[in-house]
Amino acid sequence: MNKPATFSDLQNTAKHHHCIHPWADLWINAAGHVTCCPQNRSRFGNIHQHSIEQLWNSDAAQTVRRLIAEGDYIAAGCEIECPYLRGCKDAPEEPPPANELINLDFELPVAESAMQRNIATVIAEYSNKSQVLSGLPIYVDTQPVLRCNADCIMCPQPHMSDMRHSEEILQKLETLRATAKVFRWQGGEVFSSKSFFHYLHQFDTTDNPNLVKYVITNGSLLTEERIAALTEHDNPVFFLLSIDGVQQSTFEKIRLGLSYRQVMATLHFLASAQATNRSGRKLVRWNYVVMNSTLAEMRTAIDLADDLKVDLNFAALQGDYPEENIFRYPLHDIDTLLDRFADLATYSSSKSIQVDGLSGLSYRLRQHLSEPPD
Repeated sequence: MNKPATFSDLQNTAKHHHCIHPWADLWINAAGHVTCCPQNRSRFGNIHQHSIEQLWNSDAAQTVRRLIAEGDYIAAGCEIECPYLRGCKDAPEEPPPANELINLDFELPVAESAMQRNIATVIAEYSNKSQVLSGLPIYVDTQPVLRCNADCIMCPQPHMSDMRHSEEILQKLETLRATAKVFRWQGGEVFSSKSFFHYLHQFDTTDNPNLVKYVITNGSLLTEERIAALTEHDNPVFFLLSIDGVQQSTFEKIRLGLSYRQVMATLHFLASAQATNRSGRKLVRWNYVVMNSTLAEMRTAIDLADDLKVDLNFAALQGDYPEENIFRYPLHDIDTLLDRFADLATYSSSKSIQVDGLSGLSYRLRQHLSEPPD
């Protein structure tokens, strides 16, 4: 029997199915508060006061693991709209498609290494529902910069905040490099900080050449030169580029303060960098938030992404937005929306790129519109 090819395949061989975040993920926000996911409200502690080892096996971390292993996601602090629950307080009967989840799926390493050994430990402890772990985070997810140069209609963050991770905190997290698979940075807008660009450019993965450097960005502050500096080597940065809508009027209605031309130029620059990069790896994925204002342009987005040979992810709008959240409010007939998403899935299958998220959108519709939350 062949070994599973990807981390999600290996996860699915476990005896039990539940969200893997408390066993595999460390999330550190700009204030230093630590938990297992950006969409979990529990707190393991603060990285300014505690070591990573103390945080990872804190009483709070153990409680979250116990509750999620028992299936009590709400008590564990999970947000019901997260990509795993998708609008339902109970876990799905089958895990959602790996490419619709927060974490980047990856091929399992072949050569023996500290990372390979850690992955095996994490999966064993996940399968056994262990509460005290010897494995270390596979995904290190951080918010080094809170400031943002945009004022998006669906984002409640304080955009003018100067809160950021100090050099000391950044170095503290780097102790996880050898055993992690993904270091992911998000904001705010991370590139609003010149020092962060320098940090990322100098980020050394010599001790773990298979470590993925992953950035979430709105793309407005990237230039062709900056992209080249971050991608023209053997371990290039991977970008999740947030663009909602295809038409300028739609984009500027949602992402207030950003230049449509600059962001679209960044999409084209990243597509070109991906096509010519010597590593042969994928470097960019377009993340498109589906809401009332962007619904009509989804097919056009598929066409543009296919032209550029850039993978596309459709993510549901989350939050209390009565005029925009089609997954929470009856803004459209549910059967019409389900038919639309089914047609888009069929249309996407004829393209050369990977288009994700459509099955999750349909799942959410059934949860929020056929059985509205209390």
